[in-house]
Amino acid sequence: MRIAIPLTGTRGDVHPVVALGLELRRRGHDVLVGAPPNLVEFVTAAGLAARPCGPDIQQLYSSEAGQQALAAGNTLRLMQLVAGQMSEYAEQMNNEAIEVCAAAELIVASTVTEDRAGSVAEAMGVPLVSLHYFPARANSAYPFPGALPPQWNPPALVNRATWTVAENLRRVVFMRYLNDLRTTLGLPKTLTSPAAALARAHVPEIQIYDPALVPGLPEQWDDRRPFTGFLTLDHATRAAVGELTGDHEGILSWIDEGEPPVFFGFGSMPIRDTAAVLAMVEQVSARLGVRALMSAGWSDLDAATSRAGKHVKIVGPFAYDTVFPRCAAAVHHGGIGTLFESLRAGLPTLVCSVSFEQPMWGGQVERLGLGAHLPFTRLTAARMEQALAPLLTPERRTRVTEFAKTLRTEGTVAHAADLVEAAAK
Repeated sequence: MRIAIPLTGTRGDVHPVVALGLELRRRGHDVLVGAPPNLVEFVTAAGLAARPCGPDIQQLYSSEAGQQALAAGNTLRLMQLVAGQMSEYAEQMNNEAIEVCAAAELIVASTVTEDRAGSVAEAMGVPLVSLHYFPARANSAYPFPGALPPQWNPPALVNRATWTVAENLRRVVFMRYLNDLRTTLGLPKTLTSPAAALARAHVPEIQIYDPALVPGLPEQWDDRRPFTGFLTLDHATRAAVGELTGDHEGILSWIDEGEPPVFFGFGSMPIRDTAAVLAMVEQVSARLGVRALMSAGWSDLDAATSRAGKHVKIVGPFAYDTVFPRCAAAVHHGGIGTLFESLRAGLPTLVCSVSFEQPMWGGQVERLGLGAHLPFTRLTAARMEQALAPLLTPERRTRVTEFAKTLRTEGTVAHAADLVEAAAK
């Protein structure tokens, strides 16, 4: 079967879908991935055919406008920023989505490509499956991510109201570009939201995050929205894409020289003032009497040349499952991939969220007793110290270790592949 997977987003968005694509290829399917231009090499290194699709989100986030929007920590502002980029890129992305899916017998989309993919699948008369990295559909258990302060526990009616507002906002912001695509495909224009359109077509929406993180939600949804757990790459693929080529010997040797360190990193989020963040990490770790392992990520920190105190080590890429189990706690942005790895390792986690679904995951970490949440916009040395200190206790580590046993860590990719194949029958 010929399967097309049009994607856009950061490496964290592409990583789990590559794992699924490789499993589908192993089963004999012909898989083509449409990847952001800066991630085509990552996909091909993993062993899948790829072609450019969508804008370079890394470039967008690293721009002056992107940095300002991220610094504001406002989901609406980021949506407006993305919409502005789409106004310049929309026609090209429409064409790229059509080209990626041209020969497909089944299309697999993600949360951010399902609207375009839905129209392409409709025009081609082929099945569609959508992958969701976070709760992206109306429910009464949780509000739309970013709509309300994550520490709130609103009533069901309020939760559902946030979804109505958010889905209509998305419909208004992006409908013009979607209808341009539908005209190109020879389809009638529509005022229907992507969520409603996919529901009407009975499109499976696979939840590729762990149900343990969202208690009460699985019971609200039927089998059209099954949960698989997070999708991870196998060892051989991780070696192929360079995840295992970091200085692990140097990192582990440094860790073994003293007490387990606290990990600090912000993944795909470019940091506006890395020097200030580094100084904050140095100050907080010194005050708490812990060592700090700091990841450069997308920031302009250079692991080879940056200097910090002896209790701080700045590192480049490394394998989370090799290093995290030797740490004491984790401080990161709350991307679902990094969050899965820190919780799987039993690390109490401080989520310093930037935007989109990250505040929601931070709120869940706090609500479930697994750590704390501090929006990046409110980050100061004093607040970080206050939030991190209670996480460095044996009791909190035991709590997270017990929770880690409930996470789905085996068979998640195979389960997702089974669900994709079932959609074609």
